[in-house]
Amino acid sequence: MTEHASDYTFADSVRLRVRGPRRVLRHFDGEYGEVRTAAVAEPDVDVRIGFGSRVDRIPGGAVLAGGHKTARWRVALGPPEAGPLHAVIGLTGGPPSFTLSLVQGYFVEALVAVALARVGRTALPAAAFGDGGGGATVVLGRSGAGKTTLTARALAAGRTVLSDDQVVVDASGRIWRYPRRLRLYPDIEQTAPEAWSRLPAGTRATLRNRALVRRLTRGQVAPSLAVPASDVGTTVVSGPVPLRRLVVVGRCEDDGFSEEVRPAAWVVGEAETLLGQQRERLTRAVGGAWADALDAVLRAESRTVTAALAGVPATEISVPRAWGARRAVDALDAHLGVTPAR
Repeated sequence: MTEHASDYTFADSVRLRVRGPRRVLRHFDGEYGEVRTAAVAEPDVDVRIGFGSRVDRIPGGAVLAGGHKTARWRVALGPPEAGPLHAVIGLTGGPPSFTLSLVQGYFVEALVAVALARVGRTALPAAAFGDGGGGATVVLGRSGAGKTTLTARALAAGRTVLSDDQVVVDASGRIWRYPRRLRLYPDIEQTAPEAWSRLPAGTRATLRNRALVRRLTRGQVAPSLAVPASDVGTTVVSGPVPLRRLVVVGRCEDDGFSEEVRPAAWVVGEAETLLGQQRERLTRAVGGAWADALDAVLRAESRTVTAALAGVPATEISVPRAWGARRAVDALDAHLGVTPAR
């Protein structure tokens, strides 16, 4: 099978090269195409991906195997001290888009995060919006916190947006977009109706079909749909933009919505927890030199976030766990001023 390659640059600093057959490159071009660049002599991260391809151990590296539902993978990592970082990933099962999306998050983006940390930058699990004054408000939170829905609302309202699920930050507090598609679920029709109305008819039909599949399988099959931000709005910026405010969003058992000022050390602790969860698949499967390297990366990321927060106001917003998605995101939107008052 003919191998092709594409290079992508993250936050003006880290270059990822993905090699593989055309269907692999189509997936990654769909995700990172906005930052596709001409090939360079040596990238920072070099990943080869194939379906059914043989995967052998790379000298000095580690091999791990796993899967999720119908998707299976075998991953050979090069040594963690290598430049570039190398990985070879063999895939089986499917559907292919599902399998590729999983290894993208579990392994490819984990290696990009390692490379970013080595140049003093951190990929935070956060959304970021323009504050109207040339800076950015960053919303940090776990999956399900409402980051993507807020982003979709902001795009539909014409507000400046960087990212919905990850942003890159450096020690000086500069924020870059993480160049990835939005991950939408069928409930976007109810939680962000203005964004829903802007989606292409085919995208809306696909989301409604997925809602039907979710009901028929009682939630066992409920994948998100990757959608270009440009399908919702055109106000995406790449950055860098200065960090002006950071908000951590979480759920609580209380009855009321609340906000509390938090010190930088507390925010860094929350960021460490979320960063560790992002790389959990990789961290669980490796040992030895790679385990030590990932510990060092987390320490470097913590230092970067600590420095970035100097002089930046930070708060924690707690949303009652009993609230449904629409009520929760309405409250967050109103409190943060993401879209104009209705």
